[in-house]
Amino acid sequence: MNRKLAIGVGAAVAVLAAGGGVAVLTWPSPPGSDPAAAGITVLPPEPRAEPPRIKTALHTLDVTDRAGVPQRDTEHFSLLGVTWTDPADRPDGTIQVKTRSAATGKWSGWQSLEVGDSGPDGAEAAASTRRGGTEPLWVGDSDGVATRVQGQGRGLPHGLRLDLIDPGRETGGKGGGMVLAEGESESPSPAPPAPGTEPSEISSSPSSAPTSATSTSATPASAPSTTTASTTTATTTTATTTSAAPAPTSTVPIKAQFPAYVSRKAWSADETIVGPISVATEVKALWVHHTVHTANANAYTCDQSAAIVRSIQIYDVKSNGWSDLGYNYMLDKCGTLFEGRRGGVENAVVGAHTVGFNTGYAAVAVLGDYRTATSNDAIETTIAQLAAARLGKYGYNPTSTATFTAGSTNNKFKQGAQVTVPRLSGHRDMDATICPGDNLYSRLPAIRAKSQLMVTGMALTSVTGGGYSGGAWHVRTGATVTWTMATTATDLARIDVYVDGVKGAPLDGAARSVKLAVSPGKHTVTIVAVHTSGSTARISAVIYGDVTAPTLTAPGVTLRSGTYNTTSAPITVGFLARDNLAVASVTVSRPRAATLAGTANSWVTTAKPGAVGYTLTARDVAGNARTASATQSVLYLAETKAKKAGTWSARKSGSYLGGKALTSSKKNAKLTYTFTGKSAALLFSRGVRTGKAYVYLDGKKVATVDTKSGSTKYRQALWVKALTSKKHTVVIVVAGTSGRPAVVSDGLAYVK
Repeated sequence: MNRKLAIGVGAAVAVLAAGGGVAVLTWPSPPGSDPAAAGITVLPPEPRAEPPRIKTALHTLDVTDRAGVPQRDTEHFSLLGVTWTDPADRPDGTIQVKTRSAATGKWSGWQSLEVGDSGPDGAEAAASTRRGGTEPLWVGDSDGVATRVQGQGRGLPHGLRLDLIDPGRETGGKGGGMVLAEGESESPSPAPPAPGTEPSEISSSPSSAPTSATSTSATPASAPSTTTASTTTATTTTATTTSAAPAPTSTVPIKAQFPAYVSRKAWSADETIVGPISVATEVKALWVHHTVHTANANAYTCDQSAAIVRSIQIYDVKSNGWSDLGYNYMLDKCGTLFEGRRGGVENAVVGAHTVGFNTGYAAVAVLGDYRTATSNDAIETTIAQLAAARLGKYGYNPTSTATFTAGSTNNKFKQGAQVTVPRLSGHRDMDATICPGDNLYSRLPAIRAKSQLMVTGMALTSVTGGGYSGGAWHVRTGATVTWTMATTATDLARIDVYVDGVKGAPLDGAARSVKLAVSPGKHTVTIVAVHTSGSTARISAVIYGDVTAPTLTAPGVTLRSGTYNTTSAPITVGFLARDNLAVASVTVSRPRAATLAGTANSWVTTAKPGAVGYTLTARDVAGNARTASATQSVLYLAETKAKKAGTWSARKSGSYLGGKALTSSKKNAKLTYTFTGKSAALLFSRGVRTGKAYVYLDGKKVATVDTKSGSTKYRQALWVKALTSKKHTVVIVVAGTSGRPAVVSDGLAYVK
């Protein structure tokens, strides 16, 4: 039995009409379904999804009779559609709408809405929130609407409703950014528009690469063809072409880069309304769709594309009751690709686009009506590269043909029916629909051919002129960027270089490096290889220009614990190296050579007693350097120089510092050392029967030291202290430890 959502459809509509969100719970599972057994991973809704940057709104009007909705004022909206309660039902007649432009106040003519021919399969299709509906229609900013139902019929579906969607507007700076496949974070725009089309606007961060470029690509020579898919009356059907364009015979997968795209964050997807998303194990084919089927569907400008995508997401979720935007990708007439359904552009996300052929497939929908509009080079280049990259990941070539099995019944195929088509095909090949329109459908053979003309093997080799740290290169004033690629120079139209989104002079296709002048600060450099077909590949690098040398304090010496002798004292050389970006290393040239990490602030070493010079150099990643020097003295104050109180006896041995030491077993016997310095260490001899002593610094007790040891040891620093540079008094007081009262003092070391 299907599980029902906790919120009914009517209640959900009331919430939406008030501007609220949608309660999204787990989709019900159809009888006998087991996603895990089919290799399907289900991603639950994101529990901490942030609200979208751009606020959208859905307004609804009930349609109660064939007269529809009389002409009336409304809240602002830009996209509309009509939905009804039962997805299996449909209006008996044609629903028409007309709208009033908010800018001009003029009313459009009547426009017919077509019943939607896309949808989910499986558990998502069985959800109790699902509604039937028309295809959405983009009308631009409007504030008035009217509807009517034309034609004779038996009546209207139950729950008929007019849905008006306001996509909202950007209120601040552009958020999000363009994302590129293969882990790169910034890139130029996708294939540039063909002549006569409008430039695209892609939301990107200030340091992102360009949003438009000039096209010099050419479409491969291939004549348009008309393709007719036969209807299914048996288990196997083959789509045939009457005049197919020449296509390569090889079906070896093409290792193309995924094309640049506008991320969900950039177009401000509403992640708070997204339900469970299923992910399959592979993508076996890519289906091409178009979106809206009306006469003015191509009248949008490409700076409206993100708002259209945003509106379609709201319509698919809040009106149709789907889990998210139905398509995996959306593409505008300027060739700008948009990330569609949540789950990752390079994952096998199960969409709601081609009934019966959603699981294990992907779909791209071109914004507009391609029954009336013609395709263009920008659209075709992006589809070709998308197909090559999307299918190539799973070992398939867009030109190859395969037989696919319908996972559920649609208007053309029954569940279990098989159809043999190219892996890059149109929606009409898989269902009874005109989608993606004759004009775009006729170009599919040429697009398949273009999918073989890709830039492959492009990789960054090196950035010279400095060093690499934290994901970026650091140079002083210039860098040489070098790359490699498998594609031959003769197949490349040019290589474009962008610095912070500004395009420089194009390079010849044979170029494999470029020298760049780099000003101070962070820069994004993107190298774009443009195939003669118009497809692209790119590499990106973050490069910092840095002419500022690090700061470095003068080295200072402090004593440390350990064994002292007449030729060596354990010390720590302290310093502080800082840089505006990153310190690469600190090197020591005096008194001996050493190399330290850039994060180091000390050098643990030994020093010969007496005055010693220290020279250190800090270098940043770009190679800027600063040197600091100082002379420091480690001196010994013999125990014979201490002022004695109580009974002390002299000891002589070559093992003691200077050959002599003082020892006392009398409780409260004292030795007082007076010196001027900034670090001090008390030296003792240790043994199995030596005892404890108290240490006083400048009249205050600061420590108790225990000189006991499992073996005899000489010249051991048991109390070490960094001090303020001035005159100090250090006193040793014998504690008189029971059974081992003796304390053997071997002098004091200090840094002057």
